[in-house]
Amino acid sequence: MKIVQVLATSGGVGGLEQHTFNLVNELSQQHEVHIIAHPCYADKFNAHVCFHAVDFSRSRWNIFLLCQLKSIINKIHPDIVHAQAGKAAELISKIRAWLKPVKFVTTVHGTKKNKSIYTFADAVIAVSQALTQGIPSEKAYVVYNGVYTQPNLSDEQKQQLKSEIYIQHSLLNSSKKIVMCIGRLEPVKNISLLLHAMSNIDAHLFIVGDGSLRSDLEQQTSAQKMQDRVAFLGFRTDARDLIQIADVVVLSSDREGFPLVMVEALQANKTMASTRVNGVIEWLPEPYLANIGQAKELQQAIENALIVQAQEDFSPLFMKAKQELTVTAMAQQTLNIYEHLLK
Repeated sequence: MKIVQVLATSGGVGGLEQHTFNLVNELSQQHEVHIIAHPCYADKFNAHVCFHAVDFSRSRWNIFLLCQLKSIINKIHPDIVHAQAGKAAELISKIRAWLKPVKFVTTVHGTKKNKSIYTFADAVIAVSQALTQGIPSEKAYVVYNGVYTQPNLSDEQKQQLKSEIYIQHSLLNSSKKIVMCIGRLEPVKNISLLLHAMSNIDAHLFIVGDGSLRSDLEQQTSAQKMQDRVAFLGFRTDARDLIQIADVVVLSSDREGFPLVMVEALQANKTMASTRVNGVIEWLPEPYLANIGQAKELQQAIENALIVQAQEDFSPLFMKAKQELTVTAMAQQTLNIYEHLLK
């Protein structure tokens, strides 16, 4: 099968980009896979993948961008064109009439009120059940995000990682439990809410990630007199190792599609607390969920996740995540959709 994937973002690596890297690399083990993406992502794909560099920082109305896309796809003449997220879907919809016969697939990664841009496709994949709303049922499929299994750190490695953070951030009491948040420090992640929720919890809070709100969040930490309990770790390439030293992983977002952080946490046997965002509400038990924007409820969910009982509640989810939320499962389900369309 000859497959073209289109990733139309132009910098930064979030859940959408990581999903695409994983899917493309996995599919390339069995099929001829081409990826059309910004040159900044060239090193994210293995040697089996045919990479086509396109400057997607240009507008989705840019005639030169549209002509370049049309030319590349027609030259490849694939069986499947798969557009990842809204901008890629819109670009492909604009040039569809000028493409050689091909089946079109799009993936919805985030919450969108208007999903009409996706409905030109022959199949629409949503990364959570909630995201299928507004998609014709005969075209809608759900394929959860998957990740590659992370090797386990030894107890010695975990202790060394903790010690480095305690020393670097002048955290004194190393016996406290660790609550961890991983994500961009941007409004949609609502880390401010998490700081409020943590104000009365006797635990360390490790915030992994960077963004435009970092200074504001550090000021909030000082105003709440939490400097001795909160560590801003910034962007880390070892975020998946860091999850292994957490006691609880928290999401405080206002919106999500299907967060990879949840997948990584469950695969690492970590209990969680989260706001009621898409994807998460399909997996986490009720005591560990809080209404969006409600600090007191999030505080209670975190406290629930910190107690011993939580491990028992989450144990079936840990097993299920290892079986179902993998790159192999995600790729196979996607291939099944392609094969169905080609029949």
